[in-house]
Amino acid sequence: NVLHCPDPGTAHCLDRQLPASVLERPFIRAQQPGRVSFEAVDVMAGSQGLPFYAREKEHLKLFGFGNSSIEEIQAPPFPQPTPKTSLWSPDGLALAMVDPNQGPQVAVFDPSGSKDLAGAKIMELPGAPKTVQNFLWSPKGSALVTMSPGQKGSQEPNIHVWRRDCANPQVAAGAGHGGVYELQAAFLHPKLEKDKKVLQWTQDENLCARLTPEGTIHLHDGADLSSGELKKLKVSNVNDFEFAPVQQSQEGFHARLALFTPDQRDDLQRIVGPAEVTIMEIACVSEAGFECEESAKMPVKAGQAAELLWNSKGSCLLAHCQTEVDESGQSYYGGSRLVFMSQDGAVKKDLTEEEASSSNGTSVQAVAWNPTRDEFILIIGFQPAKASLFSWDERTNKVSVKRVLLDKAHRNTIRFNSFGSLVCLAGFGNLAGGVDFFGRAKDDYVHVSSATANCTVSAEWAPDGRHFLTAVLAPRMRVDNSISVWHALSGTMVCCTEFEELFDAQWRPDPNHQFQDITAEDIDSASKEDAKGAAEAGATKKQAYRPPKARGEQTNTVAQMMRGEVAAPEDDRRARKTRQPRQREEEQAEAEEALPTGDSSSQLPVPPQRPPPPPEGPAPPPPPPGRTAQQQQQQ
Repeated sequence: NVLHCPDPGTAHCLDRQLPASVLERPFIRAQQPGRVSFEAVDVMAGSQGLPFYAREKEHLKLFGFGNSSIEEIQAPPFPQPTPKTSLWSPDGLALAMVDPNQGPQVAVFDPSGSKDLAGAKIMELPGAPKTVQNFLWSPKGSALVTMSPGQKGSQEPNIHVWRRDCANPQVAAGAGHGGVYELQAAFLHPKLEKDKKVLQWTQDENLCARLTPEGTIHLHDGADLSSGELKKLKVSNVNDFEFAPVQQSQEGFHARLALFTPDQRDDLQRIVGPAEVTIMEIACVSEAGFECEESAKMPVKAGQAAELLWNSKGSCLLAHCQTEVDESGQSYYGGSRLVFMSQDGAVKKDLTEEEASSSNGTSVQAVAWNPTRDEFILIIGFQPAKASLFSWDERTNKVSVKRVLLDKAHRNTIRFNSFGSLVCLAGFGNLAGGVDFFGRAKDDYVHVSSATANCTVSAEWAPDGRHFLTAVLAPRMRVDNSISVWHALSGTMVCCTEFEELFDAQWRPDPNHQFQDITAEDIDSASKEDAKGAAEAGATKKQAYRPPKARGEQTNTVAQMMRGEVAAPEDDRRARKTRQPRQREEEQAEAEEALPTGDSSSQLPVPPQRPPPPPEGPAPPPPPPGRTAQQQQQQ
């Protein structure tokens, strides 16, 4: 389609006049002044659109989203039967899954960069236990970790690390390269929880940290975990840990690790010692070993588990500390605290202390960093909660509230797209499913659209950064399981597919970022459309019920008559009406008319009368004085 316009500078505004199906094609190319060519380009280069998998009770299927519809991809060997759990590799070239009968398997796709998913190859993990309940991929997909629940009294390892046979094991080739999968290392963790993180690699996979059952941290070679630990950190009772996404310099290898140690409690579960958040700097001083140094430490009043969140540069940390029981007794779901700390310890701040004066409480509903900027969004307080935008200035070492996005709203979920240009604030789980989309324009966030996704359990952004997937999953919801795809800029549901029983749905990752980010003009235009729609909705807002005479300019006539402002009408409806004869009297009159002429009263049957009561006898004389009534009765 070729459109003519008088000014080539206004070409970017013409896309708003096109249908929604064309709006999903983001490429606009100016060929000459006054002419703009809109090419029909799919959201992905391949014919299968944006792929994702849906894990049902009996099958794992591949689907593709494109042209405002969802279609199943018939790509052998899919669909797979009876899946129990599954996970994409970070590069999107492999899909790990578990069959209760055959055990864990890996579907490896064509690594040449083709978007065609029909050439998948199923690879076995020889000797892997069939009780695998969770997977973990290394950042580049070179290693796959299978985790199984520990058997009581058994010394068999329940954590296995698998890697594809490669000519050069020192190179992180990814999940799409190499030979068959081989077992590299195995560890025992008897009390392993389902979502517990016990292994983590740095971004370049040069170093791997392992959490032992005793709560210590061992450092391993990221390419070979079977060679034993390189160093044991002098820490104990660690419950959570997280590597920072730091960039490597030419000076040598460097890593930054955050650790969380829970609080200490007595036999009555009373706190006798605070929790601690620690940041450690790890540097390679020589080929023989590493040097570890503590750079920052912050005590926390209470915390049994923590979610450690680094910013995109790895220069500051958010620690969302949680407890099973709220010591203040305000929350049934336990207590929570949010602390902020810079990597050098210069800034230490408890963000929940600032909200202590608020009447809405300090319960942290959700917190998330922008993936590309030094800013984060915090939802805090009891429902309806407050959503605020915080910014971190590394030059001035200051973290502060930038603005309040939602003052009072039922929200507990934050999802940024991969570009950081759009963010979704939603109320899922036990909330009603309200969704608000905000776009970042001119160093600020503006509201672009709203929607309602009822009963949503899982939500995730598509790799294109424009579409948002919500899923109603079992076993939380036993009915109405479905997958819905939303267009974020307009807040409309593009398509919806229902399932009889759905357990999981995940987009296929796109680490190469083959999509372009949304422009500021698109966000500004969507914000204006949203403001216009809000103004129109406010004009037709529902009002309280009023009687017909109280609507408009009319007034209440009865009230005017009582005040003497209006005379009462001549036809007084309050006058007593003529007495109407009763039904029995009417029947008696009709019976009298039916009798022959004469004394009608003598012909009528007279009802029998009761005989009069007998006369009362004379009263007995009073007893003489001195004699009781009992003596008189005896006489």
